[in-house]
Amino acid sequence: MKKILLIILLLPSWFCFSQEQKETVYLLFDKENNQKCLIEDGSGNSKYLNKFSKEYQGDIIYFKICDEIFSTRKTKNFIDTCSVKALDNLKFVDFDYIVKKYDSMFEFKHHVFEKIYFIEKISKDKIVKYEVNWVDDIMMIEN
Repeated sequence: MKKILLIILLLPSWFCFSQEQKETVYLLFDKENNQKCLIEDGSGNSKYLNKFSKEYQGDIIYFKICDEIFSTRKTKNFIDTCSVKALDNLKFVDFDYIVKKYDSMFEFKHHVFEKIYFIEKISKDKIVKYEVNWVDDIMMIEN
């Protein structure tokens, strides 16, 4: 009887401390895309900007999709050039999926996914795969 009572008391705590398995996601980063996003500049003004943009600052690459920022370091993070055939085995998600997943969780942006990879096509048969970090607005965390 004591064993059963102990199990009943401990079982709920095991479920409380278990964590959901985080997923790895792949997103096509298409800076040639002409789509626009309405972006507020922080002072109440809004304007339409390209949905995808990429900036270099020292050894950091900033990828921007609408008003979300992702970053990678040229020297630290995983950057891989490979054949387009490597795309056959990857499950892609779109930007809306990433945002909806974040909105459904009470986490910092950099905690939502195990890893985020951006795939950028650089030629007809070559791609570059970047492991990126989702930058948190409040604390500007870049991992």
